[in-house]
Amino acid sequence: MAGAARTRALRGSVAWLLVGLVLGAWLVASPLPAGAADETPAADAPVPAVPVPDDPPAEPEPEWSYRFLVPATLLLGTAAVVGAIIMYFVRVTKNRYRVIR
Repeated sequence: MAGAARTRALRGSVAWLLVGLVLGAWLVASPLPAGAADETPAADAPVPAVPVPDDPPAEPEPEWSYRFLVPATLLLGTAAVVGAIIMYFVRVTKNRYRVIR
């Protein structure tokens, strides 16, 4: 009897979770109202006292880990794969033929 009550409670929880997920997905996918996206200033807006230049922000320099560790890891990984291929072919061809004396 207790197992049936747990199953019913679990089904109810799962159903509410699914309803919440569907509602959240609908809210995320719904478009904005027509006036919400417009941010143009009005024609009678006052002129600012100090004009601010619209320069793009400076490109941040990549961190040292991205500049050094990623290329080094790629280089070592490539060398390991090439070395494994060479060692495989050396071992296979070495054992393929036998010298008869």
